[in-house]
Amino acid sequence: MALQVPETDVLKEALGYRHEEPFEKSLGRAVRKFGGTYADYVDLIGRVRDRARADKTDLRKAARTLADQA
Repeated sequence: MALQVPETDVLKEALGYRHEEPFEKSLGRAVRKFGGTYADYVDLIGRVRDRARADKTDLRKAARTLADQA
């Protein structure tokens, strides 16, 4: 099963969850909500981490940047 919506929608959904919990947990919940698999999660979190490393920001800011690019 693959994601049923664009990845930017998944990132935006994850950003809307509680800020007290780790972003990884929020992203996992969002991926599952939209019918994604663990492979989808691994792909997305890898891209978010790469962006965070490149921009020297936290995961939420990196995800926001990726979500706004589309």
